[in-house]
This record gives sequence, structure tokens and C-alpha cells, in this order.
Amino acid sequence: MLDIIKTLTWRDLVDILFLSLVAYQLFTWFRGTKALRVLIGLVVLGGVYSGAKFWGLFMTTWVFQILWQVLVILLLILFQAEIRQVLEKVSPLRFLRPKRHYSEADVIDDLARSVFDLAGDRIGAIIVWAREDDPSEFIRAGQPVMALPTSTLIKSIFNPQAPAHDGAVVIAGGRLSEMGSFLPLTEREDLPEIFGTRHRAAIGLCEKTDSVCLVVSEERGEVTTAVGGEIKTWSTPESLAARLKEWLGVEQPAGPTLRGFLRGVLIENWSAKIGALVLVALTWLILASAQTINTTASVQVYYANIPSGLQLHRDTIKQVNMEISGPRRRLVSFNPEEVKVHVNLQGFTPGRHLVRFTSQDVELPLGLTINRVYPQNIEIELDPEQTGPSSPRQPQPVRPQRN
Repeated sequence: MLDIIKTLTWRDLVDILFLSLVAYQLFTWFRGTKALRVLIGLVVLGGVYSGAKFWGLFMTTWVFQILWQVLVILLLILFQAEIRQVLEKVSPLRFLRPKRHYSEADVIDDLARSVFDLAGDRIGAIIVWAREDDPSEFIRAGQPVMALPTSTLIKSIFNPQAPAHDGAVVIAGGRLSEMGSFLPLTEREDLPEIFGTRHRAAIGLCEKTDSVCLVVSEERGEVTTAVGGEIKTWSTPESLAARLKEWLGVEQPAGPTLRGFLRGVLIENWSAKIGALVLVALTWLILASAQTINTTASVQVYYANIPSGLQLHRDTIKQVNMEISGPRRRLVSFNPEEVKVHVNLQGFTPGRHLVRFTSQDVELPLGLTINRVYPQNIEIELDPEQTGPSSPRQPQPVRPQRN
């Protein structure tokens, strides 16, 4: 692992940081939902599968390969809505759509006063204000309506004597579009016991969309909002209206600053960001250690069994280049001196000879493979051995150099 870390390139760092960002975004999108628990389970299974493959556990690897094929089909069926939601979030086309900026701030002020009037009368209500995500696929049994969400209309709908008072009203595009609708209930188990069906329905819808849900409790006379799976209780209609305008784009927030950007990147949700980075980095190291990569090296050629009375010509090739492949964990500490090429000259006669390398001529460490050798054919010239003081020295092996 340490050898692999020492060989990290800028491409490897980009790979790790990008996947860490993806993992963090998936966590923030699915936090508090059942999809997050499924993702955590998949990560654990993926870790077991990677470990089994790394250690060569044949049976375990085979079982997990079959299991993954079944899981992929089940996930596509069970989480088709979540998958579509993620794809819509990452689609660049959503940035081309014009943002909704409501000019009728009095509609929001009127709505805030209406829900507090309902709370004062101990009348339960749930109001859904759709933003960019379309919540219609998660809403059932609604009656279509097309009207301004005025105080009189909302109070009439949630009148205990009205037939649709138990359902929710949906506001989309600044218009009240449905009433008497039923929302999906959340499966979270960490909610306080004081939250009833309306609160669980509001959280359930907010877990699947970016809608803003207002809930009026008839038992406690409280006004709460659910956004992104989080519940907040409000004490005054003014504070509620101000936050609604911010959520719905009526009032533009302050412009971006360098301090705010750095705070968002480094401080906010830092534990989740570090967790995603550590998880992706460890997974990358495990997978990279088994990754097959290529390298080139200059390898020494050793000539053996030179016939008596003959010697190698001084221009005879003493090194060849090789392209070698193998696991990254093996090649990061690879030394070209571990590879040797042996040429048996037994039975050769004086003159020039063309020799072609074969796999039997190469001494290669276990786990490595030769892709090619160049030149693959070398010309060897044997001269009669000269005697006397001017006799040339026998060529000595040249120490190979690392590429």
C-alpha cells in the first residue's frame, strides 16, 4: 500500500476526489431515507467481494458475482424513483430551465397567516409547495384544482366538515393544483412520538423531492415545515413567510463570497466529507493494488555455452527492451535486474547468426507477463578467439538501467 501511495499521480488524485464527491452527494441526497441503508449495505457487500477477490477466495467470489447480477435487477425495480431523481439532479439540462421567482410575495404572506389561523383554531392541515422536482408520482387520490392559494380557499378546504380536509393540498407553479391528496409516509424510526401521520407524510414526500411541506398540528396547534427530511417548528407567521420566500426564490440570498464558499467546502458536513474521502481512498487502494499495468525496462542479455575457440563480436547486443505487465502492487517495486535473458550458444559456428527470443529464454518473476520484446530478433556474430597480448577482452554484462 505504501509503495502504491508513493506512485500516486495527479490522475489518481482526480479519480479519488471525483468519486469522493459522488459518494458525498449520494449520502446527502439519500440521508434519512431507506435508500441510504441500502447503499450502505451495498458498500459492505462490495468490500467483502473485493476482499474475497483480492485474497483469491474462488468460491466466495463466484457466489458474489451471481449475487450482484440479481441485486442489480432488484435495485432497478425497487428504487426506480430514486434512480430517476439522481439522474435528474445530475442532468445539465436542469440548469437551462428558468428558475421560478415569484413576484407576488403577498401570496406567501397570506399563506403563512392562513396556517397560523388554522393552528389557532386547532385545525389540522398539510400543504405541499412543489419546487423543481415534480411530486405528482408520489401523490395519490388528489382532486385537480386550479386556483390561487388564497386564505379563504385554504381554510375552506381544511374545514373539518369538508370532504377533502384529511388530505393535502399541492401548490405548483404558484397555483393550488390538487386537494385531498395522500402522501407517502416516511420509514424513519428516529422521529419523536409526538409527530403524527401528517408529519410523517410531509417528511416522506420531502425525502423523495425538494418540495416544501407545511404541517399544522390540530392537537398542539403548532406550525411546522419539512424540507429535505428535516422538521422545524415556527412561532410567528413573519418568520415563516421570510423563510418560505427564501426557499421559493422570492428574495434573492446574498451574493456568494469566498469565505462562504470555503466554509461550505471545508466546514459544513465535514464528517460526512471526510468519511466519503476515506472510504473512496481505501477502496481505490484495494482496487489499484490488483490493477494490471504496463511498464518498460532494459534487460541484460546473458550469453552461455560459447563454443571453445570462439568469442562474441564486440558489437553484439547486450541489452534488449521489454514491455512487461502485471499487478500494480508488484510493478511499483519492480527492479529490471529481476529479469534476465539467457541465450544458449552451444553448437554455434563462427560467423553471423540470427537468434529469435522465446519465452524459454527469459527468466521472469512470478506474476509478471511479457507483452513484447524489441528487438525480437538479434544478430550474433562469433569470431575466432584471438590469443596474445592484443587479444580483446570478453564482453562483460552491462548493468541494466531502469526506465
